[in-house]
Amino acid sequence: MITSIVSLFVGVISGLIASYLFLMGFLKRKRPMIEISNYISKIQYDGETNYLFKFINKTKSEIFDIHIEPTFYKPVGDISGRNLKGKDIKLKDNFIAYMPCDTSIDEHNLHAMRIRTTDNLEKNWTDESSFIRLTIIAKHSLSGLNKVFVKDFLTKDCISTKKFLSGNDLSVK
Repeated sequence: MITSIVSLFVGVISGLIASYLFLMGFLKRKRPMIEISNYISKIQYDGETNYLFKFINKTKSEIFDIHIEPTFYKPVGDISGRNLKGKDIKLKDNFIAYMPCDTSIDEHNLHAMRIRTTDNLEKNWTDESSFIRLTIIAKHSLSGLNKVFVKDFLTKDCISTKKFLSGNDLSVK
């Protein structure tokens, strides 16, 4: 009788552990995956200077509720250490409701997005210690799980007068 209780207990515990490991593995694959370009493209559009950031949906399904927040940060010192002072960069569109995944029938590359600002980034980039942090928050369409993606642009050298290539390519030419 004791061996049957022990075997039942071991069976229940091993089933719970197996279920937990399967669920964690499954949910890990059901989170958004986004890649962000290392460059900021500076182009002329409608008679004004625009700065473009590019990112790609690498998830195997659609993502939605995509919030994009670029911010200038400058380290400021105080008596007890260093802090960051932030200043928002205004985007033309900082919210994307829906972004499809990469498919062979996506002839317009809708899974690769460019967002733009008309703020003069080079003028606002005051010194070498400042940097731009691009934060993207997205939800997976099947699981509804969020993920936050962060890319830091540490120097003005990341701003290029070249244009982004189409599709999955994050480089400029």
